[in-house]
Amino acid sequence: MKIGIDFGTTNTSVALVDEAGRVQVLPIDAAANSPTSMRTMLYIERDGDIHIGADAIHTYYAQNVGRVPRLTKQWVGEIEIVITEGGTVVLDAFTDVDADMPGRLLHSLKTPLASDYAGTTIFGKYYSLEALIAEFLRRVKARVVALTQREIDAVVFGRPVNFVGAANDADNQRAQARLADAARQAGFNNISFELEPIAAGLSYGDKTNASQSILVFDFGGGTLDVAIIRIAADGTQTVVATGGIGIAGDHFDQAVVRRALSPWFGQQVRWGPQRLALPAHMLGALGDWQDIQALATPPTLAFLAQAQRDCNDPMRLFALEDLIAKGYAYGLYERVERAKVALSRQRWTCVAYEAGEIALWQPLTRPQFESFIAHERRLIREMLLQTLERAGLPASAIDYVVRTGGSSSIPCFIELLTELFGPDRIVEQDLFTGVAAGLAIRAARG
Repeated sequence: MKIGIDFGTTNTSVALVDEAGRVQVLPIDAAANSPTSMRTMLYIERDGDIHIGADAIHTYYAQNVGRVPRLTKQWVGEIEIVITEGGTVVLDAFTDVDADMPGRLLHSLKTPLASDYAGTTIFGKYYSLEALIAEFLRRVKARVVALTQREIDAVVFGRPVNFVGAANDADNQRAQARLADAARQAGFNNISFELEPIAAGLSYGDKTNASQSILVFDFGGGTLDVAIIRIAADGTQTVVATGGIGIAGDHFDQAVVRRALSPWFGQQVRWGPQRLALPAHMLGALGDWQDIQALATPPTLAFLAQAQRDCNDPMRLFALEDLIAKGYAYGLYERVERAKVALSRQRWTCVAYEAGEIALWQPLTRPQFESFIAHERRLIREMLLQTLERAGLPASAIDYVVRTGGSSSIPCFIELLTELFGPDRIVEQDLFTGVAAGLAIRAARG
């Protein structure tokens, strides 16, 4: 059996071509709202049990939300400090750890592949990045085998045109090699890769027999990838040009938190006799829910307790303390994602979240949201024009623009595509499974 796997930053899907030549996207996560799209989440419990997808999220919530951490000092090694010319002193180094933490939730496993990030220690066991990805993929593989009752002979993985943080082709090749290593550790053999926008083009081309030029606009949670493809009448496809940028849905969630929600957590609070603002690193951490959790250290919590006693708005700092210390950060980001999705259907919504001392109700309009991501929109427009230039084609030569990926439904990007290519040329591919379907077609063709 040959399969395609779209291992995404936010979601993962698996597809195959059956004996009748039909593409089947497999329901790999029965507990999810959409079983064919699994959240790319990994939760590792203290006792070593590992959960993925919806099960990872549910277990994390059950074990962590509302729990107050018990912080203790843990020895992490020795550091050597130069004290005089030619003289050094060796000191023990300690860090604060949550002694009762029941498990650790990890997401965006794909994002660090092009970076120098090597791995992390979880409950005394070191995991390389490749090993963490392998833990996720191993369980995906087991679900596929259980669903199909067949062994996997070959697999085609999708990859972005440019991995997040990749500065050149060498970075992209290194990231692909790391993903291949993870796949081998997970038990996959006969591994190959296809660019994600080209896979989406294969899926689209499988449904048409017309000669045409298309631009695939694959916009997910981690990256935006585009490909200009020429489809011949016999179905043969020729890739004319590709482009990509490390901007996507996760960045937009972070922008909402930083720009609209940070006042709820002390951005405008002034404390002490000099009426100082909160430390920049504390407010900066609001841009990523895992960075928020990392603030749960005795010095940070002691600072908040001091600031709460002499500030102009202690309730905001009570809310910040609970956000940091009681596991509410991921829940906040889930509410933001829901609001972002709602703004694709309506002109305004609100981010509402109540937990512990947090009582947040923030109206959010589509124009506000679009102002938060205006810079990214300009960068994306430039990337599209540069891709057309590399192809040697004017926008008028593109017959259809094929949208896929959840972020491609954001109205301001649909408007951007309409501005460049015209309203009658924009078509929607299966948003969350189109790439996996194309990878399955590539796998079946060998």
